Amino acid sequence: MEKLGRELVDGVLHLEIDVPGKKNALTDTVRAGLRQAVTEAQGDSGVAAILICGAGGGFCSGGDISAMTGEPEVARRRMDILHDVVRMLIAGRKPAVAAVCGPAFGAGLSLALCCDQVLADTTARFSASFGRVGLPPDLALTWTLPRRVGEGRARRILLSSRLVEAEEALAIGLVDDLVPLSELRRAAHERAVELASFTRESKGHVKALMSQAAGSLDDILAREMDAYIALLNSEEHRRARAQFLSRRR
Repeated sequence: MEKLGRELVDGVLHLEIDVPGKKNALTDTVRAGLRQAVTEAQGDSGVAAILICGAGGGFCSGGDISAMTGEPEVARRRMDILHDVVRMLIAGRKPAVAAVCGPAFGAGLSLALCCDQVLADTTARFSASFGRVGLPPDLALTWTLPRRVGEGRARRILLSSRLVEAEEALAIGLVDDLVPLSELRRAAHERAVELASFTRESKGHVKALMSQAAGSLDDILAREMDAYIALLNSEEHRRARAQFLSRRR
């Protein structure tokens, strides 16, 4: 049964994506759970930081391809839910850490990079796999990725949909640290505690200032949305989507 696990540990809210059979895809249930949990965390004095992880040896395989639709209004409503999550993770009041093991593909990669720090183990693999199904990057990836790895590397990753293994991800700055799988959750928790240390009120101001330091996040999200809606109705995407679903079956 798909769900978003929630556990508060020493002031750190652990959010675990758990979607068996779909490699922790961002289903409608997970989207709604993420928005609710992250929204509530912003105003909860008991939550000092947020930790996002995946169950079953994987982080997140991206969007739920089977639930995608070319109907613009439905697609916008589904994406708007995640845009709310993006804004709160990037520019909200609470520090956020991603703990990545296994695949972080498509929107899973985007979600991880919305966090202030990304920790991974050696099984972690990253891909901006949108191009494989004829869709554009989403969740502000064209804003977050160049900030981490530089313009040239970001263009290669985005345009090629190539696989980036854990060691390369560390070398290029895509992730901040590699730790053994057995220690990943603990290390990510400790990093979240570190980010939340000392005063709390200033954290939101720091994140908001950094989100506005180079262009507008809202402009990026709006442009991504326009490209997403346009490509959802393209013949190329329909063919790629059908092939993807056929392989999974």
